[in-house]
Amino acid sequence: MPDPTCKSSALPLTRLRRRLLYLLLFPLLVLMLLFPQTAASGAMNGLTLWSQTLLPVLLPFLILSGLLITLKMTRPLNLLLSPLLCRIFPVSRAACYPLVLGLLCGMPLGAKTTADLYRSGEISESDARFLLGFSNQASLMFIISYVTAKELAAPAHTAVFLAVIYLTGWIVSGCMYKIPLFYRSSQEKAVSAAPASPESKQRSSAPSGDASAQMARRTAREPAPSFFAALDGCIIDGFATITKIGGYVILFSMLSAFFMRLPLPEAVSALLCGALEITSGIHKICAGNLPAVQKTALTIGLTAFGGISGILQTKSVTLGSGLSIRYYVIVKLTQGICAGLLTCAVSVWLTG
Repeated sequence: MPDPTCKSSALPLTRLRRRLLYLLLFPLLVLMLLFPQTAASGAMNGLTLWSQTLLPVLLPFLILSGLLITLKMTRPLNLLLSPLLCRIFPVSRAACYPLVLGLLCGMPLGAKTTADLYRSGEISESDARFLLGFSNQASLMFIISYVTAKELAAPAHTAVFLAVIYLTGWIVSGCMYKIPLFYRSSQEKAVSAAPASPESKQRSSAPSGDASAQMARRTAREPAPSFFAALDGCIIDGFATITKIGGYVILFSMLSAFFMRLPLPEAVSALLCGALEITSGIHKICAGNLPAVQKTALTIGLTAFGGISGILQTKSVTLGSGLSIRYYVIVKLTQGICAGLLTCAVSVWLTG
């Protein structure tokens, strides 16, 4: 018999979410009608970023990475990378490939690769949680070429900025991925709320590592699909993923364009734009008249955070995997604050 208290407590939450959506969507529609040029300019900026940067760079990686996972060909790479990475990071051998791919190619490819391997049973839940928080960063080339060289105009300090971003991500993810409060997913809540059957009790009493190993062995015994069938599926999946990413980039670029028109202090406006979408927000911060230390700290902090657009992209590619987006938001927000404060201290030390 269902609990009436659960139903009554869930109903106001649904109404509250609908009201919040009304407050967000209707003003946005009115702004688009009142300021069509601003809306078109922001959408065009997002479309340009997607078509000229994300589409040609991410799509081949999405297809090839999906092909490697589908054909079960990531093991040689894991064997090559594991002697070093497993000593540095709290991950198993099977998690080395998504870790490196996420750091090199950036969000949301790191989250998608992690979710795909977690669904297939190749990596454990512990690996997936750590990878979701650590390897789903802004891409290496984005940080080097756009953030440090173009916007901050400080290529000599690239290694310092990279160290700040990756070190804070490593520490925050390493501290949080084992805390149940931060990663308990909706699936785990549903399982804990449901009455336990004798079979589920027997499964829960077994060690989680043994269960993960059994799942990985069972998945390894399943025959891989043919090359052309896998290629067709990965191409379709890659285009679906890159189209979703493009929609988020265009929408949030348009929102950033509206925020730039608001009569707010420069630092507040730039911070809001960067919290929405880091590319346009970082450009606004670096083009402003803020002090150099504040400009650098805000830029690196927002890069580590990834923006709300990056969070929703991550949510999109991990949907149905059981990975908690709440955990990801807490990790990225904490990392962004820590990276900003650490950058401020390092910048003062470098300039002093």
